Amino acid sequence: MTPTSSEQTYTDLLIQYQPKPIKTEQEYNTALTVVEGMMSGELTEAETALFELLVLLIEKYESSHYPMGGSTPVATLSSLMHEFDVEPTSLVGVFGSVELVREVANGQQKVSQSQAESLAKFFNDHYSGLSLTALDFGQ
Repeated sequence: MTPTSSEQTYTDLLIQYQPKPIKTEQEYNTALTVVEGMMSGELTEAETALFELLVLLIEKYESSHYPMGGSTPVATLSSLMHEFDVEPTSLVGVFGSVELVREVANGQQKVSQSQAESLAKFFNDHYSGLSLTALDFGQ
């Protein structure tokens, strides 16, 4: 479902997609699909309300099923790369080489302050809804 009609009211949207607490991986994936579909265009006020509600439900599910708190910088980077299908080549601009990306992702190399800042900027710029800082990557 990708709501786009400016005529749709919030109630109409709720009939199409009935948001509820996410309990299973399938419900999580469905909610992600809906949210991703809504990210491709201008949203009406009703669509924005549904979008914000779904994001809250997704975040709640992720916080209990994919906890990030207390995570190591390596685990944070690996998790983000996995979740967003980020290839090591995409991070060459941050680290300078694919080899260094792999070394950092494998815990063989530490993340510098400037790399941590660049990583936070990279993920925040490319994936809306994130609010990462250099601290998330150990700096």
